[in-house]
Amino acid sequence: MNPQTTKEEVHEALNGIDQKLYPEMSMQELLKVLDQTIKEDEVSKLITFYCMLSAYTHDSQINVSFNAPSASGKTYITKEVAQLFPDEDKIESHGASPTAFYHSEGEVDEERNAKVVSLERKILLFYEQPNPILQTKLRPVLSHDKWEANHRITNKNKSGGNRTELIILQGFPATVFCSAGLRLDEQEATRAILLSPEPSQAKIQAAIELQNKRGTDENAYIQWLESQPERTALKERIVAIRDEHVEHIKLPDSSVIKERFYSVFPKLRQRHARDFTHLQQLIKAITLLNLWHRKQTDGSIVANQSDVDQAFELWGQLAQSQHLGIPPTAIYFYKTYILSVFNDLVAANPNTDPYSIGVSREQLSHEYMFLEKTTLPETYLRKEILPQLEASGLITQQAPEVGDRRTKLIYPKWFPDQTI
Repeated sequence: MNPQTTKEEVHEALNGIDQKLYPEMSMQELLKVLDQTIKEDEVSKLITFYCMLSAYTHDSQINVSFNAPSASGKTYITKEVAQLFPDEDKIESHGASPTAFYHSEGEVDEERNAKVVSLERKILLFYEQPNPILQTKLRPVLSHDKWEANHRITNKNKSGGNRTELIILQGFPATVFCSAGLRLDEQEATRAILLSPEPSQAKIQAAIELQNKRGTDENAYIQWLESQPERTALKERIVAIRDEHVEHIKLPDSSVIKERFYSVFPKLRQRHARDFTHLQQLIKAITLLNLWHRKQTDGSIVANQSDVDQAFELWGQLAQSQHLGIPPTAIYFYKTYILSVFNDLVAANPNTDPYSIGVSREQLSHEYMFLEKTTLPETYLRKEILPQLEASGLITQQAPEVGDRRTKLIYPKWFPDQTI
């Protein structure tokens, strides 16, 4: 290379090679690859992908919490997206004890007399809900409180006595939790983006058709899948992104993003401070996918307007759930079944104060049977759905002022699409 070449010219030349190898990739092009194994569920699979990709940042990792009934597709989505990422970057678990990470392999730090377990640039995948105590112990890591989280545990020594060990969890991972339970501790709910797979008939039918193709000849299906050039290119792109060892990603004019965030909510709540961080992390993950097209002459990576717009497009479909702090599937249940029965009752009683009208569980079960052609699991309703809706303020449950007071009725308090 000519010794007179400037740093800017060197940067442009090297960056140009990367841009040719990894051309700009749109969200629709990414969806095309994800669609090969995951039908419908566009928001869930995109957010899950960006969550895992965010592992390759220094401190902008995303946490995702999938909460939905059994067999709804949350674990399937997570596993299929994870197939795109290198095995050595994933820590996968179908169950974990409260001290699981303390006993993981780590490096001995003799100076501090500690064992260091590195979670830096790792993807933690919990396919089943982990022990709640483990989630509690991971809170400092999930909220990025400190690069190194110190934990002291007690173990038995060779003579049977107790000895204290210092375990240091180092770095921040991208994390996906999958759970069939809908009841979330507020501290966990604010640390993650809440997702639920879609319950649509179109999705279920597409999933069956895909499984029919896969189950008929598993080997032929895998060969077909791995021969898809777009999928191969994406897997190679992910490894290249990881190997760039990106430290920081800059955002454009922060006041514009901030004001745009404010416009989504009529009134701010305490949890919105963390939600704004989630949005920033999402913008950075979207930027990371096209990092070679976002590099500046000084080597920094800066998000552009397209990255911001894509993040807000996704965030707009999550904002309601994030604002209320409950999984999307609980909101879907509220709108589809509870409000449906309530609106019918209001229409049938035009001279009655609508705020005095309650929905019985029997009426709710009838509506569910009419729409879904199956029974509504009473335990699921009583232990999962109604407590979440009541805790978020969407409903109250109380005995009616008139009539049979032995059974509580459900009184809707949130009317997002209408006024009464």
